[in-house]
Amino acid sequence: MVAPMPFVVAAARPLAVAVFIAAFHQPRIVLATYSAGAVILILGFIRAFRVDIPRARGLDKAVWLGPVLYAAPLAVFSAEHFTATRSIASLVPRWIPWHMFWAIFVGMALLAAALSFAVRRVAGLASALLGLMFFLFVVLMDVEGLARHLHNRFAQALTLRELSFSACAFGLAAALATGNWRPAAQRLATAARYIVGFAVTFYGVEHFLHPQFVPVIPLELRLPAYIPSHLLIAYGVGAVLIAAGLAMLANWHARAATTILGIVICTVTLIVYGPILAVHPADIDVGMNYFADTLCFGGAILCLAASIPMEHREPSSQPSPSYPAPAD
Repeated sequence: MVAPMPFVVAAARPLAVAVFIAAFHQPRIVLATYSAGAVILILGFIRAFRVDIPRARGLDKAVWLGPVLYAAPLAVFSAEHFTATRSIASLVPRWIPWHMFWAIFVGMALLAAALSFAVRRVAGLASALLGLMFFLFVVLMDVEGLARHLHNRFAQALTLRELSFSACAFGLAAALATGNWRPAAQRLATAARYIVGFAVTFYGVEHFLHPQFVPVIPLELRLPAYIPSHLLIAYGVGAVLIAAGLAMLANWHARAATTILGIVICTVTLIVYGPILAVHPADIDVGMNYFADTLCFGGAILCLAASIPMEHREPSSQPSPSYPAPAD
């Protein structure tokens, strides 16, 4: 068994502390979200470090962690659907019937996708359906909100976030495609790379325009005072986002750039959002949601990297059929 990467070991620390604190006298939603995320994370790491990572080389070891880091936040969001059902149902557009049904249905879908990614069973189908679901979120909810607030940068960021989650899920489905599906999967992966490349470039520019807000996905939360070096974090992350986004758009060392971006985002999740989670372990909106959302984005980016062809193939151990290397 391969020893965990440093950032993987560090990932468990704020989560473990927060789970311990949340276990005492906390609302049901707190216990459910932490428990769901922890279970999926453990299951995924067992599979990744015993089976997947030993087969990979170099940066691709991180790529194999993509489905796990994508899955755990999905489980967190699923738990929210089951414990805060009425609140989430209120987000469904009025013209769509059966609000409570759809809130529970989406929760079940997120949990199914999380389990599939963690244990690597029917992950190709799960990722394709997940991509479709996120795309429907964009079409049915985000576009309407963006149309009402066209110049609101937070509405723009949220729409690009959901679209990126969709594109990365389709990218994972493309990486897992076999046989006659491969040509169509390659075109899908290319489209996903362009979408995410544009999104992260946009996010990078936002970091330079508004460095006072939290990094990676530029939402409403300001960087708290107990996080040092605000400008260094904002400009550093912004520069990485722009560089990786342009590399994706130009298809210049795109796989390596996407992988490095995923690693950077997961690291930022630990060093920025980990302390926020530790300070606000019972505040789902400020603590867990921002941590899980950013980790999900980092994991999704690593999944997208799996769908991008390698620039130069080198002989290596045969990849697992459950997560094959993409064809050229």
